[in-house]
Amino acid sequence: MRKLKIQELVLAALMTAVLAILSPISIPIGPVPISLGTFAVCLSVTILGKNLGTVSYLTYLLLGLAGLPVFSNYEGGLAKLMGPTGGYLIGMLFLSLLGGFGVDRFAKKPILQYLFFLLGILLCYIMGTLWLSKVLYLGFMKALSVGVLPFIGPDCIKVFLALVLGRKVKAILKKRSGEC
Repeated sequence: MRKLKIQELVLAALMTAVLAILSPISIPIGPVPISLGTFAVCLSVTILGKNLGTVSYLTYLLLGLAGLPVFSNYEGGLAKLMGPTGGYLIGMLFLSLLGGFGVDRFAKKPILQYLFFLLGILLCYIMGTLWLSKVLYLGFMKALSVGVLPFIGPDCIKVFLALVLGRKVKAILKKRSGEC
């Protein structure tokens, strides 16, 4: 296991802050709001890669679990994780892991990176829908209709934008670190 550089730790902390700032911004449309969480996770992972991106997301989850208002609608605490959106919050771990794998493995192939992010979102949707169905006593298809269908288009756009922006930021950071 390699030691992390101070620059990497600072960048991971900064991306955790970005997650904490962007994720609560949401539009309530039902039991599951449209939020910038997906965008923030994809941006973070694109910039940091799989390992640091996942650590950044886990740190964000711990901040929310501790009660800081970093989840959608500026909420936090165990009740939020146990509520209707908890499965999606946990499911975003798959998004960070699979998206990060794509970012790390296919550095020069943005289309493959995009597809790995979409695969991660699919797993997030499955986990979130199963949890939403259980918590709200909904049938799977009903949970799917309120917890996934309204989000497919916006999430595809958020992933694309995060990937484009994240790749540009990563290139700038790489260039700047080479100048030091």
